[in-house]
Amino acid sequence: MKLNIKVISLLLLLSASSCTSYRKIPYFQVEGEPKEFVTQSYAQKSEVRFQPGDILAITVNVVGEQRIAIDYNLPIQPAATSLGGDVGNAVDPGSGRQTYLVSNDGEINFPTLGWFKVAGYTQEELQEYIKKLLLERIKVNPIVTVRLVNFRILVTGEVNRPGEITVNRDRIDLFEALTLAGDLTITGKRSNVFVRRQLPDGSFKFVRLDISKADVTTSPYFYLRQNDMVYVQPTRSRALQSDFTMWSMVVSVASFLMSVATYFAVRRN
Repeated sequence: MKLNIKVISLLLLLSASSCTSYRKIPYFQVEGEPKEFVTQSYAQKSEVRFQPGDILAITVNVVGEQRIAIDYNLPIQPAATSLGGDVGNAVDPGSGRQTYLVSNDGEINFPTLGWFKVAGYTQEELQEYIKKLLLERIKVNPIVTVRLVNFRILVTGEVNRPGEITVNRDRIDLFEALTLAGDLTITGKRSNVFVRRQLPDGSFKFVRLDISKADVTTSPYFYLRQNDMVYVQPTRSRALQSDFTMWSMVVSVASFLMSVATYFAVRRN
């Protein structure tokens, strides 16, 4: 009898804790719930800047004078299964094109131009910088294309498809990343979404964002950068569900043992 009372109490507690307030679920909440609203954006301030460990695909083209560009491009190699090459470049396993691995000092070893720093540049800034270096050697106007090959982020916690996401463009925001991860589960805590970002000195910074509020778009961490990790914390009801599962197993085992004991007690009588 006492065991049944405990089980019923636990079920009532779980039911009460599972009734999550509706206001904690929707995204983009603002005061007064207007039909339209505008928030400040950090899009222009959140441009991805290259850092040590990045892999860059850089191509130089000269219209009508492609033979000039040969000296400033790495050769196309057969597709590889892993990253390799010397310290200044690596093989892109997807395309077979040799790419440039940014060293710990933030530099790359470029054909003919030698070593120069690329860490801290955005895509457009580096394209213009390399173009400037080339114009010191050639008389024709080159076309320089720079692409970040290993733009990856990690989404984990209370999402439907946790894992690594490869980004094929130069910008992605928090909601786009969560969408690619299958969105939050119903037990994901909208007010406790953490972004872990690696700083230039190698340390990590953790920032808590409340994605149920519309002003989350004003955070400088709303737009993600390469190697960011997004973690969605579970709600209290999710933790209680785990506890309930454990207690259910305990009660089931106890009930089975009591049934066995009762069976043998009846047999003896």
